[in-house]
Amino acid sequence: MSDHKAYIEVLSRDECLQLLPTAPVGWIAHCSAGDPQLVPVNYVVHEGEVIVRSGYGSKLAAAAHGLAMAFGVDGIDPSTRTGWSVTASGPARVIGDELEVAVLGVPLVEVWAPGEKESYIAISLREVSGRRIGRPVDRWQPAR
Repeated sequence: MSDHKAYIEVLSRDECLQLLPTAPVGWIAHCSAGDPQLVPVNYVVHEGEVIVRSGYGSKLAAAAHGLAMAFGVDGIDPSTRTGWSVTASGPARVIGDELEVAVLGVPLVEVWAPGEKESYIAISLREVSGRRIGRPVDRWQPAR
C-alpha cells in the first residue's frame, strides 16, 4: 500500500553531516572473505571521519588493508512513518590504541557490546548521502 501523502527529500551533504552524529548506534558494512557483513557499532564523528572501536576480527582486518567501508545511521518514527537515513563510505584505516587516539584528540567512543575493543577504526566520509521521508504537514510551519 502506497501512502501518497508522504514525500521523499534528498538531503544535502551539510544536512547529512549534521544528522550523522545524532544516533547512538550506526552500522558498518564491509566485506569479509568476499561476503558482505553488516555490524552495529557505537561511534563518534571526528574531523571528517567516523571512528569506531574494534577488537580483532574482520572489521579490523579490512581497515588494516585500507579497504572501503560503508557506514549508516537513521532516525525513524514508526508511528508517523517518518524518518531519515544517512550513509557514508570511504577508505578505512586503523588508528591504533587509546594513546594514539588521545594524541589525535578523538572523543571517547563508548561501546555497548562486551569484549576487548582496544583498536580504533576510522572511516573517511568521502561519499555522504541521505534521505528524509515525511508528511506534507512536516513541510509547513506556521509563522510565530
